[in-house]
Order: sequence, then structure tokens, then C-alpha cells
Amino acid sequence: MNKIIKIIIFLGLILFIGANIYATEIEVKSEISEICVYTDSALINRVSHLEPDKGTYTAIFSNIIPEVDENSLRVSAEGTAIIKLFGAQVKREYLEEVPSERIKQLKEEIQKLEDEITRMQNLKTILTEKKKFLNSITLFSNTQIPQDLITSMPQISDLENILIFLDTELKDIYAQALDCELEIRGLRNKVETLKRELSQISGVQRKLKRSIIVELEVLKEGTTDLKISYLARGASWNPIYDARANFEKSEVELISYGVIKQVTGEDWLEVDCTLSTAKPRIGGSMPYVASWFLRPYQREVLTDKVSAPLATAYQTEAFRKEAGALEEAAEPEMKYATAEEKGIAIIYKLPSKISVKSDKSEHKFPVSSQILLAEFEYSSYPRVSPFAYLGSRVTNSKGLQLLAGRVNIFLEGDFVGFSGIGNIAPSEEFDLYLGIDENVKVKRELLEKKVDETLIAGIPSRTKKTTFKYKLAVENYKSKKIKVKLFEAIPVSEDDRIKIKIDEISLEPDKEDWEDRKGIWLWELELDTQQKQEIFYTFTVEHPRDMLIEGL
Repeated sequence: MNKIIKIIIFLGLILFIGANIYATEIEVKSEISEICVYTDSALINRVSHLEPDKGTYTAIFSNIIPEVDENSLRVSAEGTAIIKLFGAQVKREYLEEVPSERIKQLKEEIQKLEDEITRMQNLKTILTEKKKFLNSITLFSNTQIPQDLITSMPQISDLENILIFLDTELKDIYAQALDCELEIRGLRNKVETLKRELSQISGVQRKLKRSIIVELEVLKEGTTDLKISYLARGASWNPIYDARANFEKSEVELISYGVIKQVTGEDWLEVDCTLSTAKPRIGGSMPYVASWFLRPYQREVLTDKVSAPLATAYQTEAFRKEAGALEEAAEPEMKYATAEEKGIAIIYKLPSKISVKSDKSEHKFPVSSQILLAEFEYSSYPRVSPFAYLGSRVTNSKGLQLLAGRVNIFLEGDFVGFSGIGNIAPSEEFDLYLGIDENVKVKRELLEKKVDETLIAGIPSRTKKTTFKYKLAVENYKSKKIKVKLFEAIPVSEDDRIKIKIDEISLEPDKEDWEDRKGIWLWELELDTQQKQEIFYTFTVEHPRDMLIEGL
């Protein structure tokens, strides 16, 4: 019985091998249908529409331009035809590259410009020789004419003619020389520009041709969409945010955008696109936990290292047609992406097809918008910066993951500067800093500095006392009540010989040694509109008279 089973398996293998030997090769036409952009790569989906007859085929997806990570290669077939897939692989061929017409044209233009530069330099040489000749006439006149004056007086008209001749000729030579120099400079700039273009498009003389080979068998005729997907480098996206504060409603509208750029070698034209927070090139496994050994240093022997294969879980389910709930947009005319959680990542399906050229140019697309309830609060440290900084503690939406990025700050519709956020998980609380607000005035002023070096019987005291009096002022020019956290640093001694004494203070701080930082005082103030709060404090520093104090 076992012998019969082995014979059947053997015959099946022969039939399978034979079928593949005589498989019909077909070069299929494909187009990019969908792209999932990661922060460090992109998963590209291509599709080919086929109506194959029964039989065994080798489908060739030719002219695959980007470098393909073979570990990420996936193949599927959908349609009325019944198809069995046997596998796929990347095929690479090196072809001799024939210089393009543009390269020939650039070389010819560069040669013509260099010939023109040579002609202009020759003209400059001729002008230089003319100038030498005229200078020799001038030198001859300076010596010969005074000698002639002894014997005979030259005619005035002759002298005038000589001067006019020299003046005219020299002016013409200088003008022509300047024109030559300017012309040569312009020609050289053109040559440099053409040479840069030539270096960009010439490259190596061997061209790499990539194809993806798919082995399949058609069991039932019909139509099918043969799809391949692969991971390609040279693409990325990063977030950028607009934060628009509304004081009247005590809220912040946070709009996120995805900025996509790519240099995969082919343009993306009118394709569906999703943005993913996953990082497939990092891999999904924790690094090996190895012991920590100490040993004498030995020089490392250089060897060829083979990098570990990348993880194969590439969020391919990101291309399913199901989509999550549409984020509520603040502006009706702007469409945002739909967000969906996929395992450990969040993906954003852009609402319309996109086009991105392969030239590193940045393309900005709206991703999400959310309204964050905010209790605005100002913070200020006038000893270092004379501004009040607006901020708020807010909570991220449940279905959104925010990546670290720049935040453009708008206060009451006006752009006021930049801020930033870190990586924020869904439903996570975070501090949103909204930049400076010059409608809240903060000032720190030294009112008095008095040095006491008391003399005893004409002998200076062994110690020196310096008294400082400061004023802190905060004024609210906003249309509503505000909260302000006002910070100040009071000197702290690190030497027993330096004595610091607080003499008086008009308003006690709410916290001293804030967050265990010695000498940091914090006042938590509430100011009505047009209200001004002033705080006065005085302290004395006493130290040995001959001691220089750092930081005073």
C-alpha cells in the first residue's frame, strides 16, 4: 500500500514539473492600485486584469522600478476564474544602457558653450595686447613730446588728436574687456548647470531591470485580478499639525496632516493611499536578551556580515475596503482620512486618490481633525524669557494615534509660531503648548541693588552684604479671565560661607522648591481682564569680602 502511495506522489511530481516546464510565459500589463506609506518605506500594490484560458502560466510583471524586499512579496488572485498560485520571485537582469538623446544633447550644448568661452578668452587676449600697444604710445609721448618742445612747438590740433585717439581707444578696450568678462561668467554658469543635469541623468552605464515572476495554473476560465504587493524603500511620511485656539469656547482644534515624499524611482499617479504608523522595517520581534560579559579588548576581525531578514508582517490588511468612522471636520469643504486600528498600528485611509512625484518634493494631505476641550493656562519664567507661554492639558481622541511632529500655532486666527508634540497614544493626556501670547505682559525688574561694606575704625568689614530688590509684574490684556503660573528662581547657597536671607516679600508663593528644584518659587495667579498683578521681594547675600560669587 505504501509503495502505491509513493508511486502516485512520484507521478504527481512528474506531472507538476512537466507542466511547469511547458508553462506559457505571458508579460502582463499592471498598474499601481494602492499604496500604504509607512514612516520609513511603502507597501506598493500592483494589479493586472487577465482573462486566461486553462493551462499553466508564468506571469511576468516587468519594469518593476523600486528595489523590492523579497521577504515582503505577496501574490493573490480575485475573480471568476479559479487559479492556483505556486509562488513568486524577483528576477534581476543587467542591461547595457544606451545613452539617451538628452545625454547627447547636453554634451553637445556643453561643448558649444566651452568653445564660446575659448573664443571670448581669445578676444580678451587681443584686447590686452591692444591696451599694451596704446600704453606704449602714451609712454612714448611722455618722453618724446617734451624733447620736441625744445626745438619746435607741436600743433595744438595734433596734441588734441592724440589725446582724443588714446581716450577713445582705451575706453572702447575697457568696455569690451568688461563685456567679455561678464559673458564668460554667464557662459560658465550655464556650463555648470548643464554638467549638474548631466551627472544626475547619466549615472552608471549598466541598467538594472527588475521583474516579478508569478507561477500559476488556471483551473477554470474566467476573469481575474492578479495582484502583487511588495515593500519598497525611498518613501516616507511624517505628520504636521495645525493647532487653532479658541478662547471663547475654551477649546483647541487640532488638525493633522500627512506629509508624503518619495524617491522610489516611479511617480505615483492617481492612486489610493493609506498612511500607517507601523514600522515594518524594524521587525516585530524583541532583540535577543544576551548576557553582559567583560573581557580584555581584542581587535575585531572584519568579515562580511549578512543582515537579518526583515519581519514579514507588513499590515497587508491595511488595504481592505472597510473603513472606520469619518472624523468630524471643522471645515465642511475639507475631507479627512478615515482612521482604523490594525493590531499595534493605526492606519489612515486618505479620502481621495493622490499623486506624488518621485523627486523628494513634499505633498501635504489632511488626515484628521479633532476638537480638544482646553482649560488654557499661561506659564512664564521672566528671569530667562520676558514672555507668557500659553498651554493646556488635553486628551487625545480614542481612535487617533499622533506621531511626534511640528505644530503650527494659531491664536485667534493669527499664526504666531511653532511648537511640537511627542508620540501620543489614543486617549492619552498630553500637554499642548501654544506658543507665546503678547496680550499677556510679563516683566521682571531690578529696582534696587545696595552694597554694604561697613568700615570699623577705617578697616573694611570681613564680609560683604548685597541687597537686591525685584519686581515681578503680570498684566492681562485678554478679553477674559486667565490663569498664570509665574516662576522665579531665588538664589541658593552651595557654600556655608555664603548666606542668603529673604528680607521681605509682598505675596507668598504657592509653592517653594517646586518639583524639588531648590529655590524655584511658583505663584498660581488668576487675573481678570485688564488686571495687573505686581510682586515685590527683597533678599540679601552675605559672603566673605574677597570671595567672588558665581551667578550673582
